[in-house]
Amino acid sequence: MKIIYILSLMFLFLSCNNRIDEEKFFNLYKEILIIRGQEEDTAIANPRVKELFKEYNYSEEQFKDDFFSLANKDEKFASKVDSLRRFIIKGNKEE
Repeated sequence: MKIIYILSLMFLFLSCNNRIDEEKFFNLYKEILIIRGQEEDTAIANPRVKELFKEYNYSEEQFKDDFFSLANKDEKFASKVDSLRRFIIKGNKEE
């Protein structure tokens, strides 16, 4: 039991020390929003999003982890995400 606790603490410590490349994260998130806004058919959108993950060298799991990590640590995260969503929606309406 103690070994699991120690390994969990080590994992937590190591994962907390990983710095998130916020610019890369938000650029990927922006492109995901654009694809999702352009294509309602998930059979078409999902493969395109998977290709983005490959292009950005990001796994879906890492993206989710970074999303929640930023959401918990960055007080301005929600406003950044909302601003990005509004920007994408506004851009799609003008086209």
